[in-house]
Amino acid sequence: MGGTMSLTKTLLIYTETALHAGTGSGLGAVDLPIQREVTTNYPMIQSGGIKGAIRSALRVQFAGAQDHPDINVVFGPEEIPDYAGAASFGDARILAFPVRSLRGVFAWVTSPAVLARFTRDVGTTFAQRPPIVPPEPPMDENQTTALVSSAGVVSDGDDVVLEEYLYRASGLQSVTDWANWLAENAIPASDEFAYYRQAMRERLVVLRDDDFRDFATYATQVITRIRLDRDTKTVVDGALFTQELLPPETLLYVPVVSNKPRATTDALDSAPSFSAGSTDSDVMNWLAGNLPGKIQIGADETVGYGFVTLRWGE
Repeated sequence: MGGTMSLTKTLLIYTETALHAGTGSGLGAVDLPIQREVTTNYPMIQSGGIKGAIRSALRVQFAGAQDHPDINVVFGPEEIPDYAGAASFGDARILAFPVRSLRGVFAWVTSPAVLARFTRDVGTTFAQRPPIVPPEPPMDENQTTALVSSAGVVSDGDDVVLEEYLYRASGLQSVTDWANWLAENAIPASDEFAYYRQAMRERLVVLRDDDFRDFATYATQVITRIRLDRDTKTVVDGALFTQELLPPETLLYVPVVSNKPRATTDALDSAPSFSAGSTDSDVMNWLAGNLPGKIQIGADETVGYGFVTLRWGE
């Protein structure tokens, strides 16, 4: 619904390059870890980083104008914050995580808890509602089962090998339904993603919640970086560090809520797209109509990190 109180839509994020949304410093083996949820340890991107990246991309759309009146109405003015923006952005939460596979090169893994949370958070924002959540795969004394969307693509006979871990492959209709739903509703709809939409149908694997957490914790990309002395071309003392990255082909989602503009009358009078009668729907339509399909999120844009493709859930 829209026009009175607030309107919620879902923004899907597909990482085309590795992405570093960092915490600043780490206490463990990795110097610059990525942001993670405190309870699940799943990778995430904090809402402030999402809002800032989207605002920055829209500034480019408006020829670099930092204080364009429309942007101020939607996000709130930065210099004199005398009113709040009309759009609210949630954290980017994980939906499907790419993992190296012995067959099929890689698989997207997810879990019942991840799918249940997605359904709870944003399922009602899609015209085609998400399927039923699959049960947690069984585990016996010898081997854990992995539920696969399609036999023979990431499975070799009865086995699935993800990283160095062996699972017993089992098909389940609800997993196939989810793979088809994600291909149609979450993977970007443009022609260059046709291969990946088909791949999602064939390579979705539902793991036990604990196993998914372990892959999301330990199967990220960790690289070593250096800074060279300009004259000697040797590593500067203390300038050797490790950095964690969210891998390419990761799928995340963000709840986006729009409200009736809170801007002052003067601000609304100067905004080309809004007026005193503007509604939550007007704000959401402005966002959907102006946000580019590809943006950069997180650190290290100059070395190619953080380039993502966006899709609005419908």
